[in-house]
Parts: sequence; C-alpha cells; structure tokens
Amino acid sequence: MARISQVVVLAEDERHQRLIYRYLQRLNYSLRDIRFEPLPSGRGCGEQWVRERYANSVRAYRARSAHANTALIVAIDADTGNLFRRMRQLENSLSGGELPPRSTEERIVHLIPRRNIETWILNLNGSPVDEETDFRHAPGIDGQVVTAALALYLWARPGAVIPQHSVPSLRRAIPEIRRLELAQ
Repeated sequence: MARISQVVVLAEDERHQRLIYRYLQRLNYSLRDIRFEPLPSGRGCGEQWVRERYANSVRAYRARSAHANTALIVAIDADTGNLFRRMRQLENSLSGGELPPRSTEERIVHLIPRRNIETWILNLNGSPVDEETDFRHAPGIDGQVVTAALALYLWARPGAVIPQHSVPSLRRAIPEIRRLELAQ
C-alpha cells in the first residue's frame, strides 16, 4: 500500500494535537503532510465540537481518499462516560449525516482516552494512573508529550507487547492507531 499523503486531525484541544503530531513525526510525517482542523474557540466543550464536525470530516476524508491516500485521526475524550458511549455517539453522527458507518478498511482512527488525554500521557510515561481521576492539571504534563508519543509509537509497533500497566482505553487505541501504520 502507498504511503498516506495527508493525515487530517480532528481533535478536542492543543494537547491532543501535540501528542498526535509527535506520534506522526515518529512515522516520518512532516507538518506539511498533516492538516489540523481548527480547534474550538474559547474554553467550550471540546468533545461536543469534535462530535459536531465528525460527519463532515468523514465525508471530506471519503471524498479525498477516492483519489489520494488519506487518513483521518479523531481524538475525543470519553470524559467520565463510557468509551463505548462515545463510540456510539460518533456512529450516530454518521447516521445523522446520512453516511454509512466506518469500515475496517478505512483509515479513520478513533483515539478515545477515558477521562482525558492526560491520563494517556502519564500512562505512556509509566505513571500509575486510573481512568477516573482527572489529570488535566498534573504538574509537568506538557513536558511529557514527546516521551509519551515515543512510547505510543513503540507500543503500536507490529508484534509489540503492550505493558501490563496500560489503561484499558489506551489498550483499545493500539489497534486503531495501527490503521495508519499498515499504509507505510
């Protein structure tokens, strides 16, 4: 399969974008290969913003992927809810937009941390975390993004053994993120 020529990222906030960008750098993508959808203005509800734009982003992905190797990464926190609830909301967004469900062949990646992305950043750096505690304001979190992206890259390698300390939502994300690497 040919290399992906453009990766579109629909994410809740800047921290999601930074982790994804650093991960994509490990896959040898440059900033010109990545298009970040604009972030919501202000301090509104980022997950709602992503859900409202999801169907249009999938529509655009499908139109572009008909003639160019494209990927769409969607990063949305499950917050205090259930991971499967957030997945259903994304599916409902497609059906509400009169679009067919995501297929296994499509390079549409769903990254859904339970609680928030900071849980993953800390967990990828080896910190013992749970998916109930809010780690958004953990000290030094921004300084851990680069090493978290490296760990995510290593954990997502074919044949890699995911450490036992990884949280369930992160374990579930590994097959999702591998959708990108299959195209390498």
